[in-house]
Amino acid sequence: MQRDRTALLWTLMLGVFLGAVDLNLISPGLTAIARAAGVTVGNGAWLVTLYGIIYAVGLPIAGALGDRLGRRHVFVAGAAAFGVGSLLAGFGSTFALLLVARGVQALGAAALIPLATAEIGASFQPTRRGAMLGIMGAVYGLAAVVAPPIGGVLVAYAGWHWLFLSTAPLALAVVVLALLSFPAATERRQVSVDVLGAILAAAAVASLLFGFELVHLGNLPLGVASLVFGVLLLPNLGLWERGANGSIFGALELRGGMGFVYALGLLSAAGMVIALFVPLYAVRALHASEVQSGVALLPMAVAAAVTSWLGGRLTDRTGPGSVLAAGFLLLAAGAYAVPAIGGTQGLGVGLLLLGGGVGLTMGAPLQYLVLGLAPKGQASSAVAMLGTFRALGTAAGPVLYASFLPAFGHLFEAAAGVGLIGLLATALVWRRQLRPNPV
Repeated sequence: MQRDRTALLWTLMLGVFLGAVDLNLISPGLTAIARAAGVTVGNGAWLVTLYGIIYAVGLPIAGALGDRLGRRHVFVAGAAAFGVGSLLAGFGSTFALLLVARGVQALGAAALIPLATAEIGASFQPTRRGAMLGIMGAVYGLAAVVAPPIGGVLVAYAGWHWLFLSTAPLALAVVVLALLSFPAATERRQVSVDVLGAILAAAAVASLLFGFELVHLGNLPLGVASLVFGVLLLPNLGLWERGANGSIFGALELRGGMGFVYALGLLSAAGMVIALFVPLYAVRALHASEVQSGVALLPMAVAAAVTSWLGGRLTDRTGPGSVLAAGFLLLAAGAYAVPAIGGTQGLGVGLLLLGGGVGLTMGAPLQYLVLGLAPKGQASSAVAMLGTFRALGTAAGPVLYASFLPAFGHLFEAAAGVGLIGLLATALVWRRQLRPNPV
């Protein structure tokens, strides 16, 4: 039994690594890809943006399918789809085909990461659940650290096609390992699939993410129109889901405890994305080179990976509440330290604290809570919805922070405010005596 769980853990780790590494792997090659495809670098960036939007849209659908058809089937299908997308992109010759391939990859990744988390909740004892989730968070953080340098080496010595082809063997390995190590799909349930609900959910999430991206890029008219359309879709989605047979969200209840947890997920992601402005701050305020500005983020990424692992173990020992509170406090302190101390010293101290906060808030505690609060048979959907709210926070954060530029001091103070709001929200959650179900 222990050997089986060890094999399963390695399978889940490789699946999470595969889904996470591709988020940043192609960034160093965007210029080369755009040149080869005959488009501008700005248009080439849509290979990253489209991936993020389709990934967020695919999360609730993949989670619902995992609960209905069995996590084993959907996890294997996700890895296979990712591999197909990698091959399509690697051998693609047109920009349109690259966009389609990235969409296929994103759908595959949407099945890998939340279903791996849900399987942790099903296959490991509650007393070890936090530690296992912490390991998954550390793997995710490791992928974020190693992806850009690996991508740079591949572009320089093998060509941009290998940014995609290199992940195809990993996808095949995940498929084989999952077929060998995943528990039999005994939880499969024959229920109708809410197709209209899935379409409404996808349209609402895509419209909101697309709108945030356009506003961030400076296209206010189209961006605001997309945001308004997404907001108008939400009540219609809620009304439909209330009476739908086989709702895409299953039996999830957004009011009460679960809604608070999802709000914390949104805040944690919004706090994390202050990192996007660090290279700009290093170049303009500290007069660093572009290479130095990119390297500056490494301490934050390493700190996040380490504290994600430690946070998982602490969650098992002290519960998720204290770990979350510490994480939001570190986020606020790190963001405030950058302008308060100033210079390279302030940036170094601030990034270490920020990384620690990111590891604690984006790692095990919230996932632990979601798994404990999810209705029976709805773990995959619950975890996927957490990912969707985090994607919304990741998209909304840059729009919020950009409004405080060009004053970098106010920018980091705004990020500190997000951390303090998260700390207050965590306290409110525990005043409601929110406790996950340990079973």
